[in-house]
Amino acid sequence: MDAIKSYLENMFLHLPKTNEVLRAKEELAQMMEDKYNQLRSEGRTENEAVGQVISEFGNLEELAETLGIPQEVKDLESETQHITMTDSEVERYLQVSKETSKQVASGVAIILLGVAILIFLNALAERGVLAENIAQAMGVGGLLLLIALAVYIFIMAGMKGEKYEQLETTPVKIDPYLHDRIAQMKEGYRPGFARRIAGGVAIILLSVVALVTVAILEVGGDFTLMLLVAGLLVAVALAVGLFITSSSQMEAYDKLLNEGDYTLQHKSGNSFAEKISSPYWMLVVAIYLTWSFISDAWGISWIIWPIAGVLFGLIAAISGSFGRQ
Repeated sequence: MDAIKSYLENMFLHLPKTNEVLRAKEELAQMMEDKYNQLRSEGRTENEAVGQVISEFGNLEELAETLGIPQEVKDLESETQHITMTDSEVERYLQVSKETSKQVASGVAIILLGVAILIFLNALAERGVLAENIAQAMGVGGLLLLIALAVYIFIMAGMKGEKYEQLETTPVKIDPYLHDRIAQMKEGYRPGFARRIAGGVAIILLSVVALVTVAILEVGGDFTLMLLVAGLLVAVALAVGLFITSSSQMEAYDKLLNEGDYTLQHKSGNSFAEKISSPYWMLVVAIYLTWSFISDAWGISWIIWPIAGVLFGLIAAISGSFGRQ
């Protein structure tokens, strides 16, 4: 019976909470309960009874006239453009979302690793293991090649997920039973999501602690410090991979359920942060490379990335708060 109640809640989820709609909801709940009890008394199993009740009373459009809310259901249909998705389409979207998040995470990690390698080679040059011009040539050349590879990965991921771009701005309409199943999947994923985010934060914090401690104690000189900076970038690459893959899966559930940052209200408007995201990060990359090449400040210019990340998060938070007013 709990499955029927959950199904009923999802059927009326987006209807206005007027007295007429609430009355119709109670009436339908009683009809479903009576039918369920009848089937159970006839010897049907619980699953059989639930399936038949949902099959008979699960289409609100067909029942709207009987329940006395035809106009409310009609208004809901015409009020907003929806994307209708079947069970197989939802499964395919979740799979594509998982694949593209791994690709994006890989691209970001490749760029960060390229910067780490550049710093490592400069450290070797400071130590006298490599000639300075050779270290810079190998480091910069390798970084540019890795950036090109990352851009290729980003493009391929974008093309794969292009089909589902409308999910970010258009409400999704799915079968109430499927809606309930996705909600259960989201709840089941929530603990793993929290562990991954916490793990990524811990990785970064431990790396920062190691770097700051060595810098304060002045242990090992510049060579050790540069190695720890390279190590920090590797740690950030691992953490970002956890952040992107875990957040992408949670966002996929939110898009399908019209929840979180993808409610009907949010989808109906354009996020300011989303509009400026691409030019913002392109500008950050340009500033980073310009500063690094002109001043030869590879050992310190990496600080741009955490500053840019915090600043972008602040912009997104501020714009989001204005959007919810």
